[in-house]
Amino acid sequence: MNKYIVLMLLVVSPVSAGIYTWTDSNGNVHFGDKPVDQNTAVEIKIKTNNNTGVTNSSGNKKEREYLLKKIDENKQADAEKRKKQLALNKKNKKLCDNFKRRYQGHIQSNRSYTMSPDGERTYQSDEQRAQRRKDLSKGVSKYCR
Repeated sequence: MNKYIVLMLLVVSPVSAGIYTWTDSNGNVHFGDKPVDQNTAVEIKIKTNNNTGVTNSSGNKKEREYLLKKIDENKQADAEKRKKQLALNKKNKKLCDNFKRRYQGHIQSNRSYTMSPDGERTYQSDEQRAQRRKDLSKGVSKYCR
């Protein structure tokens, strides 16, 4: 509980306000903004770090420009990557729909055949149909994720 009070005091208190710690006669450690006893209270010094990185007020203009250029390059690379991924997703969706349609047609048909250039039908054997079903199923698994 006392640890949380200290953290709250550190976060909420202004830097100029003093934070004191002392131990009472029962051995309990206390924290506060005013010492109860000047002889046993110890002021806690809070160190602040003003070096928070490159800002507009920092004097290094070249470093700032370099970092901004890198940020822009990263944004452009990310946008290009998203664009490529969207195109790939669109292509895969078309392939998925095509494989699903062909797979369903294959399952629903009793006999499959190929048409020769002169218009003659050549029916597939059961092994050929099984292989065709397997190939179409692989296509569905590959493109329909």
